[in-house]
Amino acid sequence: MPRKQCAVFDLDDTLVTSDSFARLLGHLFRRSPARLALLAATAPAWVLLGARRGSRVHAERVVVWAATAGSSPHRFEALVRAFAAEHAGADGGRRTTVALDRLRRHAAAGDRVVVATACAEPLAREVCRALDLPDVEVVASRLTTHRWRLPRAVPARGAGKVRALAEAGIDLPVDHACSDSAGDLPLLRAARTAHLVRPSPRDLPVLLRELGPDVEVLR
Repeated sequence: MPRKQCAVFDLDDTLVTSDSFARLLGHLFRRSPARLALLAATAPAWVLLGARRGSRVHAERVVVWAATAGSSPHRFEALVRAFAAEHAGADGGRRTTVALDRLRRHAAAGDRVVVATACAEPLAREVCRALDLPDVEVVASRLTTHRWRLPRAVPARGAGKVRALAEAGIDLPVDHACSDSAGDLPLLRAARTAHLVRPSPRDLPVLLRELGPDVEVLR
Protein backbone atom coordinates (compact mmCIF):
# COMPACT_ATOMS: atom_id res chain seq x y z
CA MET A 1 0.00 0.00 0.00
CA PRO A 2 1.45 3.43 -0.95
CA ARG A 3 2.48 5.66 1.94
CA LYS A 4 0.04 8.47 2.61
CA GLN A 5 1.67 11.83 2.08
CA CYS A 6 1.36 15.22 3.78
CA ALA A 7 0.57 18.20 1.56
CA VAL A 8 0.62 21.75 2.95
CA PHE A 9 -1.07 24.63 1.15
CA ASP A 10 -0.81 28.34 1.81
CA LEU A 11 -4.17 30.14 1.79
CA ASP A 12 -3.86 33.74 0.62
CA ASP A 13 -2.88 34.22 -3.03
CA THR A 14 -2.67 30.42 -3.26
CA LEU A 15 -6.14 28.95 -2.63
CA VAL A 16 -7.76 32.38 -2.87
CA THR A 17 -6.54 35.28 -4.94
CA SER A 18 -6.05 37.93 -2.26
CA ASP A 19 -5.05 38.62 1.34
CA SER A 20 -8.14 37.47 3.21
CA PHE A 21 -7.53 39.24 6.52
CA ALA A 22 -6.54 42.53 4.88
CA ARG A 23 -9.77 42.43 2.89
CA LEU A 24 -11.74 41.70 6.07
CA LEU A 25 -10.22 44.73 7.78
CA GLY A 26 -10.96 46.89 4.74
CA HIS A 27 -14.55 45.65 4.80
CA LEU A 28 -14.94 46.53 8.49
CA PHE A 29 -13.48 50.01 8.01
CA ARG A 30 -15.58 50.78 4.93
CA ARG A 31 -18.81 49.93 6.72
CA SER A 32 -18.05 52.19 9.71
CA PRO A 33 -16.94 55.85 9.46
CA ALA A 34 -16.32 55.77 13.22
CA ARG A 35 -13.78 52.96 12.80
CA LEU A 36 -12.08 54.83 9.97
CA ALA A 37 -11.78 57.83 12.29
CA LEU A 38 -10.32 55.58 14.99
CA LEU A 39 -7.83 54.16 12.49
CA ALA A 40 -6.74 57.68 11.57
CA ALA A 41 -6.46 58.71 15.22
CA THR A 42 -4.18 55.76 16.01
CA ALA A 43 -2.06 56.18 12.86
CA PRO A 44 0.95 57.68 14.71
CA ALA A 45 1.17 54.49 16.80
CA TRP A 46 0.73 51.85 14.12
CA VAL A 47 2.83 53.67 11.52
CA LEU A 48 5.74 53.98 13.94
CA LEU A 49 5.43 50.38 15.13
CA GLY A 50 5.04 49.07 11.59
CA ALA A 51 8.27 50.72 10.46
CA ARG A 52 10.28 48.26 12.56
CA ARG A 53 10.28 44.56 11.76
CA GLY A 54 10.43 43.56 15.41
CA SER A 55 7.35 45.56 16.36
CA ARG A 56 5.26 45.01 13.22
CA VAL A 57 2.95 42.55 14.94
CA HIS A 58 2.10 45.26 17.49
CA ALA A 59 1.20 47.65 14.68
CA GLU A 60 -1.12 44.99 13.31
CA ARG A 61 -2.73 44.57 16.74
CA VAL A 62 -3.53 48.29 16.85
CA VAL A 63 -5.11 48.19 13.38
CA VAL A 64 -7.17 45.12 14.29
CA TRP A 65 -8.27 46.84 17.50
CA ALA A 66 -9.43 49.88 15.51
CA ALA A 67 -11.44 47.60 13.22
CA THR A 68 -13.08 45.57 16.01
CA ALA A 69 -13.25 47.76 19.14
CA GLY A 70 -16.65 47.55 20.77
CA SER A 71 -17.56 44.26 19.10
CA SER A 72 -18.02 41.24 21.33
CA PRO A 73 -16.13 38.07 20.34
CA HIS A 74 -19.50 36.57 19.32
CA ARG A 75 -20.25 39.56 17.08
CA PHE A 76 -16.76 39.38 15.56
CA GLU A 77 -17.24 35.69 14.76
CA ALA A 78 -20.52 36.49 13.00
CA LEU A 79 -18.86 39.22 10.93
CA VAL A 80 -16.07 36.81 9.99
CA ARG A 81 -18.53 34.12 8.87
CA ALA A 82 -20.50 36.53 6.72
CA PHE A 83 -17.37 38.00 5.14
CA ALA A 84 -15.82 34.59 4.40
CA ALA A 85 -18.97 33.35 2.69
CA GLU A 86 -18.86 36.32 0.33
CA HIS A 87 -15.08 36.37 -0.05
CA ALA A 88 -14.54 32.69 -0.90
CA GLY A 89 -17.97 31.32 -1.73
CA ALA A 90 -18.74 29.63 -5.02
CA ASP A 91 -19.96 32.91 -6.51
CA GLY A 92 -17.21 35.07 -5.02
CA GLY A 93 -14.75 34.70 -7.87
CA ARG A 94 -11.69 34.65 -5.59
CA ARG A 95 -10.91 30.95 -5.80
CA THR A 96 -7.68 29.69 -7.37
CA THR A 97 -8.94 26.68 -9.27
CA VAL A 98 -5.56 25.16 -10.11
CA ALA A 99 -4.50 25.04 -6.45
CA LEU A 100 -7.89 23.84 -5.20
CA ASP A 101 -7.87 21.04 -7.76
CA ARG A 102 -4.42 19.94 -6.58
CA LEU A 103 -5.55 20.04 -2.94
CA ARG A 104 -8.63 17.96 -3.70
CA ARG A 105 -6.54 15.35 -5.53
CA HIS A 106 -4.40 14.95 -2.40
CA ALA A 107 -7.53 14.66 -0.25
CA ALA A 108 -9.09 12.10 -2.60
CA ALA A 109 -5.89 10.03 -2.38
CA GLY A 110 -6.22 9.96 1.41
CA ASP A 111 -3.21 12.22 2.01
CA ARG A 112 -2.98 14.46 5.05
CA VAL A 113 -3.92 17.94 3.82
CA VAL A 114 -3.04 21.04 5.83
CA VAL A 115 -3.74 24.71 5.13
CA ALA A 116 -0.96 26.73 6.77
CA THR A 117 -1.46 30.47 6.69
CA ALA A 118 -0.54 33.78 8.27
CA CYS A 119 -4.24 34.64 8.14
CA ALA A 120 -5.92 34.78 11.55
CA GLU A 121 -7.29 31.38 12.54
CA PRO A 122 -10.97 32.35 12.91
CA LEU A 123 -11.06 33.74 9.38
CA ALA A 124 -8.85 31.01 7.89
CA ARG A 125 -11.24 28.31 9.13
CA GLU A 126 -14.29 30.13 7.77
CA VAL A 127 -12.61 30.70 4.40
CA CYS A 128 -11.83 26.97 4.19
CA ARG A 129 -15.48 26.20 4.90
CA ALA A 130 -16.55 28.64 2.18
CA LEU A 131 -14.14 26.88 -0.20
CA ASP A 132 -15.91 23.57 0.60
CA LEU A 133 -12.88 22.30 2.52
CA PRO A 134 -14.41 21.68 5.95
CA ASP A 135 -12.19 18.68 6.77
CA VAL A 136 -8.72 20.10 6.11
CA GLU A 137 -6.43 20.83 9.03
CA VAL A 138 -5.80 24.54 9.55
CA VAL A 139 -2.61 25.95 11.06
CA ALA A 140 -2.90 29.72 11.26
CA SER A 141 -1.99 32.85 13.17
CA ARG A 142 -3.69 32.86 16.55
CA LEU A 143 -5.90 35.88 17.23
CA THR A 144 -8.07 36.57 20.26
CA THR A 145 -10.16 39.73 20.11
CA HIS A 146 -11.65 41.58 23.08
CA ARG A 147 -14.40 44.16 23.19
CA TRP A 148 -12.09 47.03 24.21
CA ARG A 149 -8.58 45.71 24.88
CA LEU A 150 -5.91 45.15 22.26
CA PRO A 151 -6.22 41.71 20.68
CA ARG A 152 -3.70 38.98 21.42
CA ALA A 153 -1.88 37.65 18.36
CA VAL A 154 0.71 34.98 17.59
CA PRO A 155 1.61 35.22 13.90
CA ALA A 156 2.34 32.17 11.76
CA ARG A 157 4.34 33.62 8.91
CA GLY A 158 7.77 32.92 7.47
CA ALA A 159 9.76 30.68 9.80
CA GLY A 160 6.93 31.04 12.32
CA LYS A 161 4.67 29.07 9.98
CA VAL A 162 7.10 26.14 10.04
CA ARG A 163 7.26 26.31 13.85
CA ALA A 164 3.46 26.36 14.00
CA LEU A 165 3.30 23.23 11.84
CA ALA A 166 5.73 21.43 14.13
CA GLU A 167 3.75 22.54 17.20
CA ALA A 168 0.61 21.12 15.55
CA GLY A 169 2.26 17.70 15.39
CA ILE A 170 3.09 17.73 11.68
CA ASP A 171 6.35 15.94 10.93
CA LEU A 172 8.93 17.84 8.91
CA PRO A 173 9.85 17.75 6.14
CA VAL A 174 6.37 17.52 4.66
CA ASP A 175 5.99 15.80 1.30
CA HIS A 176 4.52 18.74 -0.63
CA ALA A 177 4.21 22.47 0.00
CA CYS A 178 2.34 24.90 -2.25
CA SER A 179 2.65 28.68 -2.00
CA ASP A 180 2.88 31.80 -4.12
CA SER A 181 5.29 33.83 -2.05
CA ALA A 182 8.98 34.26 -1.32
CA GLY A 183 7.84 34.92 2.24
CA ASP A 184 7.04 31.21 2.43
CA LEU A 185 10.55 30.06 1.55
CA PRO A 186 10.98 28.48 5.01
CA LEU A 187 7.88 26.36 4.32
CA LEU A 188 8.88 25.54 0.74
CA ARG A 189 12.36 24.50 1.92
CA ALA A 190 10.73 22.32 4.58
CA ALA A 191 9.09 20.18 1.88
CA ARG A 192 10.46 17.30 -0.14
CA THR A 193 8.71 18.80 -3.17
CA ALA A 194 7.83 22.50 -3.51
CA HIS A 195 5.15 23.83 -5.84
CA LEU A 196 4.62 27.48 -6.77
CA VAL A 197 1.10 28.80 -7.33
CA ARG A 198 0.83 31.85 -9.56
CA PRO A 199 3.92 33.58 -8.11
CA SER A 200 4.26 37.29 -8.78
CA PRO A 201 6.85 38.53 -11.30
CA ARG A 202 8.72 40.02 -8.33
CA ASP A 203 8.85 36.79 -6.33
CA LEU A 204 9.35 34.28 -9.13
CA PRO A 205 13.09 34.96 -9.76
CA VAL A 206 13.81 34.74 -6.04
CA LEU A 207 11.88 31.48 -5.70
CA LEU A 208 13.55 29.90 -8.74
CA ARG A 209 16.97 30.92 -7.47
CA GLU A 210 16.35 29.46 -4.04
CA LEU A 211 14.42 26.34 -5.03
CA GLY A 212 15.94 25.53 -8.42
CA PRO A 213 14.70 26.17 -11.94
CA ASP A 214 12.84 22.83 -12.17
CA VAL A 215 10.35 23.61 -9.40
CA GLU A 216 6.76 23.16 -10.57
CA VAL A 217 4.85 26.39 -11.25
CA LEU A 218 1.05 26.12 -11.26
CA ARG A 219 -0.75 28.81 -13.24
